Amino acid sequence: MKSLLKSCLFVMLLIFTSCGNPEESMNKTMADFTEKCIDDVYDCDCYGSKVKEHFKTDEAYIKYYETHGEIPDELAEALFDCMK
Repeated sequence: MKSLLKSCLFVMLLIFTSCGNPEESMNKTMADFTEKCIDDVYDCDCYGSKVKEHFKTDEAYIKYYETHGEIPDELAEALFDCMK
C-alpha cells in the first residue's frame, strides 16, 4: 500500500512539474507545494499541515528538494491520512 501511495504521489508531482514553464511549476516554498493540493482527493488544510509538520521551514523544504526528486516516504505516509 505504501508503494502504491508513493507512486501515485510521485506521478502527481511529475504531472504538476512537467506542464508549462519550468520556472512557474517549481515548488519554491512549502506554500507552493501545498497550493497544488487536489481538492477532490485531499483535505487541503490537512495536506498543508502535514507538509509543514514534516519540513518545519521553507529552508529545510528547499534543501531536501535540491537533492531529492520525490516526496519523502514519511511525508507520503502522512499525506495518506489526508485523503478523502
